[in-house]
Amino acid sequence: MNVRRHNVPDDNAIALVGVLVIVGLLSMIAISLMFRMQAAATASASTLRSEQAWVVALSGLDRAIDVVSDPSRTSEGWIDNPTDFEHQLVYDDGSDQWYFSVFRRSVLETDEIIFGVLDEASKLPLNVTNVLQLMKVPNMPLPAAEALADFVDGDSIARDNGAEQDSYDLLPVPYSIPNKPVSFLDELLLAQGVSAGHLYGEDANRNHKLDANENDADTLFPPDNQDGTLSGGLHRFFTLHSRDWNVNRNNQPRLDINTVALDPEPAGLTDETVAFLEAKRKAGQPIASLANLVNATLIVTEEKNQAQRELKSGVGAGDLGQLLDRFTTDAKQIRLERVNINTAPASILAQVEGIDEALASTIVSARQGLSPEASRSIAWLLEESLLDAGQFRQIEPLITARSFQFHIQVIGYALPSGRYRVLEAIVDLIGPEPRVLYLRDLTKLGVPYPFASRQEMRMTNND
Repeated sequence: MNVRRHNVPDDNAIALVGVLVIVGLLSMIAISLMFRMQAAATASASTLRSEQAWVVALSGLDRAIDVVSDPSRTSEGWIDNPTDFEHQLVYDDGSDQWYFSVFRRSVLETDEIIFGVLDEASKLPLNVTNVLQLMKVPNMPLPAAEALADFVDGDSIARDNGAEQDSYDLLPVPYSIPNKPVSFLDELLLAQGVSAGHLYGEDANRNHKLDANENDADTLFPPDNQDGTLSGGLHRFFTLHSRDWNVNRNNQPRLDINTVALDPEPAGLTDETVAFLEAKRKAGQPIASLANLVNATLIVTEEKNQAQRELKSGVGAGDLGQLLDRFTTDAKQIRLERVNINTAPASILAQVEGIDEALASTIVSARQGLSPEASRSIAWLLEESLLDAGQFRQIEPLITARSFQFHIQVIGYALPSGRYRVLEAIVDLIGPEPRVLYLRDLTKLGVPYPFASRQEMRMTNND
């Protein structure tokens, strides 16, 4: 009798199929993990590169602060200083060399890039409530100027073309306006009808040069007048950060010439000058300006015999510089709204009360030949006979020969990868240590200029 046998599944085959399925799943998991790890590594490397660019840019900021903080500094050391500021190597990580450059615009009238920093005292102090001052900015319409003025003034009365709080209350998202001076220029972008163009002009990417899209009318952003020049906004002509520190060149407080003890006499004053100052005090005649002491005389009456005699101050024009460094007639520690006569362009100086266009041009021309020592004091205007004593006294409260606040733009970058980071800062030197008042990342605006240094470009061109 034949017995039919049923096919019994091979247990080994089933096990093999199971193993293959598990191996396949594990392979898929491994591949997935591998891709995840590779993506994580790529992201990590990208983040690391960005952080490296940030740190390198901060190294450039630190270098700039060191240079401007040097007590022996002169403007030549920070206005255009490629030795310290151009294409400075920070480190080599094996695949990239990391550099920084500190850069600025050369002068108002050109779009040339130079390697240095910009002192805020080379601009005019901005009084945002002064509509006439605001209207001097190119392409600043009256409505924008009056809206800015209403934004910061202390009242609630709107100008004809302006806007006060009641207008902002009607916005889809209402907000309170400051009705007081702002701390940073960009706060003014919240004012009604005010755009970045009013603050920064046609230089939308803040690279200080006229790009094609900044000279094509309204074809591409930003809007421009297609006149072949880079029109500037508020930030090129005005500043919110200029303050003068009433200290001597060693950052020690100056002595008030009207109250300092004359017995024993302060260092630097001759017996003749001390006698003159004592007589002025006795007569109840305080010194209103140190310039008043230059070649000054005073008639005094002897108590014993009522005889009159003439006292001389003992101060000549050549002595005024040292006198201004050591002494003051202003008890304020911080003095506002002063323009640096050693760095401001003629177009800025000409807007200082008491300085016309001719005198502004003369000042700019004369300062080119000054020695570093002479340029440390505003007294050189008198010593070089650019002004008489009366003119000097008029503009003295409005000018300075030093700067304590600086606008710094720095780019940290890697070659050959091209990674970069652009930072902008405002640094204040008033006080025991420098302070960064403002720090902003401008990287999203794009590359400000080609990375290659001018020296490398010259070498390439000479090959």
